[in-house]
Amino acid sequence: MARSSLFPASVQPGKPILPPCPPGWTTVTFGDVLEVVERPVNLNDDVEYQLVTAKRSRGGVVARSRLLGRDVLTKTQFQIARDDFLMSNRQIIHGGCGIVPPALDGAVVSNEYSVLRPNSKLLLEFLAYLSHSIYFQQTCFHASVGVDVEKMIFDCERWLDFKIHLPSLHEQRRVAEILSSVDGAIAATRAVIEQTRKVKQGVLERLLTKGIGHTRFKQTEIGEIPEGWGVVELDGITPPDRKITYGIVQAGPDYPEGVPYIRVSDMGEYQIDEGSVLRTSPEIASKYLRSELQRDDIVFALRGKVGHVLRTPESLIGANLTQGTARIACGGRIISEFLLWALRSPQSERQYKREIKGSTFQELTLGSLKKIRVPLPPVEEQQLLAHRIEDIEAGLRSSERSLLSLLEAKSALMSDLLTGRKRVTDALTIAAE
Repeated sequence: MARSSLFPASVQPGKPILPPCPPGWTTVTFGDVLEVVERPVNLNDDVEYQLVTAKRSRGGVVARSRLLGRDVLTKTQFQIARDDFLMSNRQIIHGGCGIVPPALDGAVVSNEYSVLRPNSKLLLEFLAYLSHSIYFQQTCFHASVGVDVEKMIFDCERWLDFKIHLPSLHEQRRVAEILSSVDGAIAATRAVIEQTRKVKQGVLERLLTKGIGHTRFKQTEIGEIPEGWGVVELDGITPPDRKITYGIVQAGPDYPEGVPYIRVSDMGEYQIDEGSVLRTSPEIASKYLRSELQRDDIVFALRGKVGHVLRTPESLIGANLTQGTARIACGGRIISEFLLWALRSPQSERQYKREIKGSTFQELTLGSLKKIRVPLPPVEEQQLLAHRIEDIEAGLRSSERSLLSLLEAKSALMSDLLTGRKRVTDALTIAAE
């Protein structure tokens, strides 16, 4: 097996090859700018110690547990200090590294970690971003020894001999400031998304239990709802000639000109991933016309992503379903826009959880799905409720698109600024735009 095939998912395969040194930068080794620090600790049985871990994918250094000295299994421990750069000898190939935050000053780690401090030639803030670079990740992998990816051990002394290009301290500081400003925007956008999700969930539950403008309510098997609403099982609201049915096309060879069929794996959070949809031969598809999708049908995941529910896009009308999915036809007393949100509501989720079979591989039977109960307002109110919820959903999707754009911009900036392809003066213009 080629060595490149052993790379974990967090590391881009390839040898760590330095490009030409940018003008004004200097070429040094990691050992020239980082010092290995050891602060041995003699554990006292009756003293409590804070243990930490360096999360994979450069997720930072976080608290793990607090133990009395007598309960710490590995007795060889070292104290760490704020602003140390911590590298997990067993997890660094997966990105297990980070800077020790002030809250963990004085914590302890075993000899399974390498503890380093930058000297006057390397700013800590610049190192934090440098550790996210492809080159840095590849040097960590190639400085590790072992055959099995999960058992490779980091050789810090070997790693310190790898060369890097460094800008001046002034440029390091400006690069870190630019990337930090992008991080600030990313954090703010994530906060907006989190808050919007909470608001959406609250609005969803309120609208599907209180409706719009109602003052009189009644208790039902799914909870309190307006007096003028009903409660129905899914099997009782589908058109008589289009009952709820599960998919029956088996996954098989892909026929580019065939009939598309939807699998659970094709179901994203908001829509079906049409790029991953496979196609079956027309001969096979003709045998399974009863699972054909029509306009406004709902696709429901019965396996794996139980409760995952999406509307059929126009482009997939006529598609079939595999066995892990079900089709729910709408029309008459219920519209698909409303049923989509009713099936995503906390009331419905509680019903799924009671009926799900299995623990590792979860599944909801078609019979159980047919018995799921949903509220049934008048059609006009269904439309109003769906529009209210969709407005919040549209704002959430907009924020998520903004986050994706920021993450892509940060990735591009890091690639350019940390390699010197773009210098600080150019990057400032980009950041301002």
